[in-house]
Amino acid sequence: MANTPAQHRPNVLFNLIGVLLIVGGVALTVYGLLSAFQVIRGFDAFRDDAPPFRVADYTAAAFWGIIVLTIGRYFWRGARRRGARDRFGRLLIICGYLLLGVALDRGVHAAVRLWSARSEAAIQSAGLNTLAVVALWGIPASVLAIIGFRLANEKALAKAEINVET
Repeated sequence: MANTPAQHRPNVLFNLIGVLLIVGGVALTVYGLLSAFQVIRGFDAFRDDAPPFRVADYTAAAFWGIIVLTIGRYFWRGARRRGARDRFGRLLIICGYLLLGVALDRGVHAAVRLWSARSEAAIQSAGLNTLAVVALWGIPASVLAIIGFRLANEKALAKAEINVET
């Protein structure tokens, strides 16, 4: 007990930024999901010729809400931590999650081509394009986040996974 390190007082600015990002992320996620469900509910397959592509925009908004919420959690968790190594690690984690957000956003918008594909070749081409877009942004995101996790001695608070079956 004699060697326990003194706990630092939390950095109020980091706590405030964290709370604002968490609340904003929850609001954006709820907005995106409710808007996507509203568009889907209003879609009539017998009247319309193609699914509404606005669903991709609202789904991407929900993904961005989750990313913003997660970044807010890293700010909140980092309010008590000190040191250049921790701060730089958190910066890399946040950059990694921002790139992951771009990967999910672009991936959802690239996947829209799957809805309008009429042939097996078009479906395969759209699927490979979607996978390539997600990988183009997702692999650098993973590398940055892994380096940041090790520097800040943190763990992943949000994960994304893609599974392609033939």
